[in-house]
Amino acid sequence: MNTLATFSLVLLTLSLVSSSMADHKANVFNNLPGNANLVVHCTSAGSDLGTQTITYLHDFTWTVNNVLNCDMSWGTVKGNFDIYDPKRDATRCAYGNTCFWRVKEDGLYLFLKEQKRSELQFKWPGQVSA
Repeated sequence: MNTLATFSLVLLTLSLVSSSMADHKANVFNNLPGNANLVVHCTSAGSDLGTQTITYLHDFTWTVNNVLNCDMSWGTVKGNFDIYDPKRDATRCAYGNTCFWRVKEDGLYLFLKEQKRSELQFKWPGQVSA
C-alpha cells in the first residue's frame, strides 16, 4: 500500500473512532403550565451531576456519553426517566448529537430526527392515556 493510501486509511479510521466516541447532549426545556419550575437531578455512570431548577420557558443541557438518568419534579408530580441512552438515542436524536426534550404537563416529548417533530416518549407516572 502506498503512503498516500495508508495516510488516508489512518485518517478515515481516526474519524470513525472519534465520531463514535463523540459527546452527546441532552437538552431539557421547561414547557410546564402555570410558570412552574422543573427540578431535575441527574446521574450518569455513577456520577452525581447535581440538581438543576429549570424555570418556565428555559432549558438546561448536559453533556454525556453514558445513560443519563434523571429524577424530575414539579409541584406534586414526580418521575424518573433515562433522558439519554446511547443504545436508544445515538441515532434518533436531533442534529449535532443533541437530544431535545420538551417537558409538558402530560409528559416528556423528544424531537425525533426521522419524523422531524416532537413525540411523547414518557408520561408522568400515574397518568393514564385519554
